Amino acid sequence: MPDRRRPALPPVWGRVLVGLAAGVAAGLVLFGRSGPGRGTPASAPGPRFHFTDVTRESGVRFEHVNGRTGRYRYPEILGAGVALFDYDGDGDLDLFLVNGNRLDGAPDPRVRSALYRNDGHMTFTDVTEKAGLAISGYGQGACAGDADGDGHLDLYVTEFGRSRFFHNRGDGTFAEARVGLDNDGSGQSCAFPDYDGDGHLDLYVLNYVAYSVDMPQERFIVLGGRRVQDYLGPQAFSGSASRLFHNRGDGTFEDVTRAAGVYQPGGKGMGLACVDFDGDGRTDIFVANDEVDNYLFHNLGNGTFAEVGLEAGIAVSGDGRPKASMGVDVGDFDNDGRLDVVTPVVRQEVYSLFHNDGARFTDVSWASGFAEATGRTTGFSPHFADFDNDGLLDLFVTSGEVVSRETVGADADDLARYGTPALLLANGGDGRFTDVSRAAGAYFARALIGRGAAAGDLDDDGRIDLVVSHAGGPAVVLRNDGATGAWTTLVLHQKGPNGEAIGAKVWLEAGGRKQYREVHGGGGYLSVNDRRLHFGLGAADRVDRLEIRWPDGARETRTALPLNRVLRLEREAPAAALSPAGR
Repeated sequence: MPDRRRPALPPVWGRVLVGLAAGVAAGLVLFGRSGPGRGTPASAPGPRFHFTDVTRESGVRFEHVNGRTGRYRYPEILGAGVALFDYDGDGDLDLFLVNGNRLDGAPDPRVRSALYRNDGHMTFTDVTEKAGLAISGYGQGACAGDADGDGHLDLYVTEFGRSRFFHNRGDGTFAEARVGLDNDGSGQSCAFPDYDGDGHLDLYVLNYVAYSVDMPQERFIVLGGRRVQDYLGPQAFSGSASRLFHNRGDGTFEDVTRAAGVYQPGGKGMGLACVDFDGDGRTDIFVANDEVDNYLFHNLGNGTFAEVGLEAGIAVSGDGRPKASMGVDVGDFDNDGRLDVVTPVVRQEVYSLFHNDGARFTDVSWASGFAEATGRTTGFSPHFADFDNDGLLDLFVTSGEVVSRETVGADADDLARYGTPALLLANGGDGRFTDVSRAAGAYFARALIGRGAAAGDLDDDGRIDLVVSHAGGPAVVLRNDGATGAWTTLVLHQKGPNGEAIGAKVWLEAGGRKQYREVHGGGGYLSVNDRRLHFGLGAADRVDRLEIRWPDGARETRTALPLNRVLRLEREAPAAALSPAGR
């Protein structure tokens, strides 16, 4: 395909870093380009945290439709997801926005999800029709991964009542395909991990509650002295079993939910994380459940899992109560080399922050400052990212109520009843977070019904941007104009069906600080983040040491790497990594 993106710049991987050849081992190739893309040095003086709403300039014109009819049907309040992934293989992040529809009768074909191609410099073109993704259905979430190992990222979209798989043909178009991934539940978050280490990406799909539009929707509250209808809570519905699909290695899948030991019919899953929590080299699965115990499925290494949430200290809060855990994200917020867990909850509950102690987790929500920062809002989509490039993971959370705010009148519109500002919490490096939302830009003063969101460097300038979806409202693109520290971004690639090296781990040392990341297969709340590994480096003048543990366990080390670059690290996967392991 012709290069459509940056006519004034060379192709995205075409600028080879000079002077690194002597430091490159066999099988590892480094490419790169410098940032920032807007011509301002990343180390220039400026605010640590500042986001600019560039939705209009970006060309993104997307309005989420929740099918609201005044009958307060439960899916209306859940919202939809955002996926950042490189669908056309040109090296930058494209954007897929999931849409809802009407809940009565057949879907309205005029209401569709949308795919936007990244044209560079924070501009996008709607290619939905051309790409074959003009789909109509009551969409919830999405995840992307190379399901058939052909080098192109496929797309899975969860919907209320069914879910759909779209095969990437490699020519800029997709085709819906039946490959054994049928799911007829209330699909939510999803992820493409390689849980059994055979080199092929599997799929885990969360289902939320057992719900039908024909169920009674009777719930009333008092607003302004009047009795008005409102949405039911999850307690009104029974749970629903999520599903694990094993990749047969030929482009088709089989349902192994029961055989793998992850069948839980009482789950009310909303958030999903598929990573190695205990450092044993195997991918575990964490499910954030709404008003029931969270699940932690420990990978036993033989194709099966054991649910250990209570024993691990992560099923409930520190005081022994299950919370309304909606989304989830994982990240090493204190740089101790272990992945911690955050789950936002409903207003008047404190968001949960679970510190990974190795064998167990400790609820540090109160000690971290979350009580002061999060008790006033209902959160959904959390994102650990180093938004100011100081070497510490900060936290962004979308926000919006599920029950009407008591301070509004009975005739208030949806934004007044359910809208609240998003949260941005700065990591102080002492185990505590501080709310910096009010100083982070005009977007954080707006009362919106935030739901799905994705974080990633949309313009390759070394600053993590945001795309946020709002229930029944427009999507917003937020450009990060803060982040004054140095940075580096790593793109890991290996030959074989798991080309994106999902499950790989990286330890980076720079400026006297050691940071840890893992390549995720998706999850969060309905959304997919930038899969590249971004590291803020503060005042460091180089990367001193980089250690990679590839998905098959092989390790490689690099030293003295430059700053302010997107580096592509190529590694040829040994044949042993492609044979079944533990099945």
